[in-house]
Amino acid sequence: MILKPNLVRLLWACVFFLWPIIPIFGQAPDNKAIQDTEKNRGHLLAEINAAQNIFSQDSKNADKAFRLALLCYQAGEFERSEALLPPLLETTKPSNDVLFLAADLDYLFGRYDKAENTLQKVIGLNPEDQQVKVKAQTKLVFVYYQTNQYAKSADLFAGLEGKIKLPHWDLMRAFGQERPYQVVWPEGLEEAKAPFVVTDPLPIISVELQGRPIYALIDTGADTFVLDNEIAAGLGIKPIASMMGTFAGGKQAEVGFSRADSLKIGEVTIKSVPISILPTGRFSKGFAEGKYTIGGIVGTGILKQFLATIDYLNGRLVLHRSGVLLGKLAAEMKWKTATDMPFVLAMTHFMMVRQGCLDDKKGLLFFTDSGLASEAAFSAPIQTLKYAGIPIPETKVQEGAVGGAGADLPPVNFP
Repeated sequence: MILKPNLVRLLWACVFFLWPIIPIFGQAPDNKAIQDTEKNRGHLLAEINAAQNIFSQDSKNADKAFRLALLCYQAGEFERSEALLPPLLETTKPSNDVLFLAADLDYLFGRYDKAENTLQKVIGLNPEDQQVKVKAQTKLVFVYYQTNQYAKSADLFAGLEGKIKLPHWDLMRAFGQERPYQVVWPEGLEEAKAPFVVTDPLPIISVELQGRPIYALIDTGADTFVLDNEIAAGLGIKPIASMMGTFAGGKQAEVGFSRADSLKIGEVTIKSVPISILPTGRFSKGFAEGKYTIGGIVGTGILKQFLATIDYLNGRLVLHRSGVLLGKLAAEMKWKTATDMPFVLAMTHFMMVRQGCLDDKKGLLFFTDSGLASEAAFSAPIQTLKYAGIPIPETKVQEGAVGGAGADLPPVNFP
């Protein structure tokens, strides 16, 4: 069911940053890294089966083991990929490719300390290889980004200042020694509640940014808190860095990065808040006939500072003090009908849930994006439909379908 166009389509799915293909020195990505647009999961699984057969005949061969591990990684079979790495990591000098894959797997599972150690090892083993060092340091930037350790990124890329095109790094350095996302709770309080002003097509809550009340969408497909460009200008917030972001439908728009002094949601306040700047006001007409001006978007970067619950049944966002109520929550859920859905966190904010199923095709990797503002329950690219044997519907641009970049999208339904 891909998108009916009678609602404003946020379809945020903002591919703000895909670290493996960033042009470090203004170079284009290696053509070898570009995926064949006709390739689907069926082709990948066939490659895995062939690689497994070859590996089974010579399980001591490091190259064959690594190829199988890499294919499993690409297919989202992360544990299987990881299980192949120990013999490759226990050599005197593991290859850089093996170390990078190990670090990427640790990153996905949130083992950031381990990922950091591995990447530092890569740098130590390659003191004269600038390209390898820059690749490792780029990955370290995002380890520090996820762990709110912005200050640790300041000394990366020594001697290459001005040559590194990495807006997230520019943003992080602008914080200096100040830690981002400083959560301030009122004394004795362990949870904050923000009622939905509107529920459909997406939840809207009222927040305060630097003391100014604004209406904000909740969207797990966004990274940081996204602030409308006109509101940012009115508050004197100027972009520290910018980049071209790729959004749903492949459309691009310039995204600014900056910081706000404070953001208040319900009773809790967050100090030193990284923000993105985009024109969000244009989404307003899709909610309650334009009654509420959309001034911002609450993304995963905000939600993951807490134990967050998007509570549709009671019409509210609930932010629990991180870690405090995990045991209590587990005890409560034990006696309820609930499904535990493990996910990995990819890139900056993509929650990738595994073991998805489409018709009879199992083991799919799904991006959980609450910003899919549609009565359609699911969205997929043509490659996935081909893999599942679902007939490809005719696609055409339809009026009223808007993505994060503001351009028309070609949405179409399928059963």
